[in-house]
Amino acid sequence: MKSLPVPTSAQLAVHLQSLRRARGLTQAKLGALVGLDQTRIAKIERDPLRVSVGQLMKVLSALRVRLLLEPLPDKGRPSVKEHSADW
Repeated sequence: MKSLPVPTSAQLAVHLQSLRRARGLTQAKLGALVGLDQTRIAKIERDPLRVSVGQLMKVLSALRVRLLLEPLPDKGRPSVKEHSADW
């Protein structure tokens, strides 16, 4: 599977639903894997801005995908002071 960029929450919603379907999971089955009910999975798919990071990580793990943080190329944006991350 190729990498999927997620520039917006709307795109995350599309990817979450597509990944679930590609794995042959219903919302209820995915919920059972992560300890949530079907209505919560539906809400996460509809509006991923309302999911906790912990719940999102559980969902991604159940879908057998990982979150990868990758720096964007600098295109004239103000620099952000880096702390402990070693990009």
